[in-house]
Amino acid sequence: MKAKHFHILAFFEQLMLDGKAIVFALIGLLAFFHLAWWQWGLSVILWLAFEIADFAKQKYWLTEHELVLTSGIIHKHWRHLPYQKIQNIHRSQWFFLKPFRLEKIAVDSAGHGGERANQIKLPVIPSWLTWVLEKKHQQPKWPLDQLLEVVEKAQREKRYDYDQVMKELAHTTLVFSDYEPAQPDEKDGVDSYQSSVSSLFLYAVTAPEILLQFAVAFGFLFRVDHHGELFSKIFSEMTAFGLLIAIGIVAAFLVVLFIFNIIKTILLYYGFTLKNEGRYLQIHRGFFETRSLSLAKSRIQSLQIEQNLWRRFLKMATVRLRIITDKNGDDEVAKRLPTLLPLIKEKRVAKTVNSFLPDLLPKERVVIRSKGYYQSLIMARNASCLLLIPLAVLLYFVDNPFSFLFVLLVLLVAFAAGFYKGRVTGVTQVLDGQVLVLQTARFFTKKTNYIPIKAIQSLSLRQSLWLSIRNKRAHVTVLVRSDNGISAIETRYLPLHEAHMIYQSYQDGYRK
Repeated sequence: MKAKHFHILAFFEQLMLDGKAIVFALIGLLAFFHLAWWQWGLSVILWLAFEIADFAKQKYWLTEHELVLTSGIIHKHWRHLPYQKIQNIHRSQWFFLKPFRLEKIAVDSAGHGGERANQIKLPVIPSWLTWVLEKKHQQPKWPLDQLLEVVEKAQREKRYDYDQVMKELAHTTLVFSDYEPAQPDEKDGVDSYQSSVSSLFLYAVTAPEILLQFAVAFGFLFRVDHHGELFSKIFSEMTAFGLLIAIGIVAAFLVVLFIFNIIKTILLYYGFTLKNEGRYLQIHRGFFETRSLSLAKSRIQSLQIEQNLWRRFLKMATVRLRIITDKNGDDEVAKRLPTLLPLIKEKRVAKTVNSFLPDLLPKERVVIRSKGYYQSLIMARNASCLLLIPLAVLLYFVDNPFSFLFVLLVLLVAFAAGFYKGRVTGVTQVLDGQVLVLQTARFFTKKTNYIPIKAIQSLSLRQSLWLSIRNKRAHVTVLVRSDNGISAIETRYLPLHEAHMIYQSYQDGYRK
């Protein structure tokens, strides 16, 4: 394959990205220098000339064994990424690129240097090139020229389902005789799952981000209304017309936030589809910008099932993954934990996830319950004590009945959150001891983590002197790879015999 320049649309994207830095540079020039109009014009011309030269130096191509990217004007950079080293392929396609069959991709490698060091970005490339790259990643032995012939045949016949064309050629050539399109086998189960619009609606309605939006909106109003005239008028109207008007204003404000959150979520996750591709998972989502992730199952480090209070009441749950990647930021809702299933019925979680990841989750639902009230009471005490000092300071400086009621309410919420955390905290093992299950909670959100023993980077037990002598309890902390770093998953105040059992299982798995 010959070296190719990026599409001209990539140049405009480059201008926008680099232009952000140029704006700050211009602000600095305005502060320290007084330039004439022709000097400003010359500066812009020089900048555009540099951008054009930089864009012209960027080339990419595929060889039989690797993806190559070159760039740089003064210092030329060559990036070589063998297909076997590719971990994940992120695809993004805005709606205006679809008619031209163009998209942009980011390819992760197996490194620890972060996005810049371990990722190759190809902005605005033909979609067929991504298909060829994915096939070479999945089957490096397939000849590149044969894959390009598939693309050429599909484009000549104006059929852009390259997999279907390849399937047809598999009957006439030995090169693709071992090609099997995405079909489930006995172990993999179903081949796809698609979220319904109703589930996305519930996902938006029960999202905790609504409370944050509520606080941000009120903060914005306070910034606009410096002298309090707007709020004074509102409060005077509420006094005149009664409590009903106040309730109506708050309700209308909440409705606007709900509608905004619903629209945003549906646009982000529209058409959310999870597909089984043998050793890979394909995740597609998005309305205006379609995003896809080709994920090797071997890169999954753990799975997390989340339930806040609203979703637990509705018996729904969200499923997320911890994976080794440099670009988890594509998931706006969960920056470090990409979404596997946005919202699904609680009773269907185990069976559905098992269909895609049978080595990580059993078909039967796992239920973990606290053994006694010690954990709940001690965690409720800890949560309340942490707030005593700041709340006492607040009462000292703001001494009135409203502040006292506020402090009392905060303490009650903290106590309830700690008590709830203690009731759901626990551990167990599934799939013949090959997967460790840690369950805990944070701010009334229950989190159940399924961690393969082989994916654990380290496991530690901690005890205070009091816990070791009096209560025979311990804290268990598990470190697993996540994103391009490490995540710590902790369960606290476990019975000592359970902690030792988990530690022994980890040691046995490590020795194997």
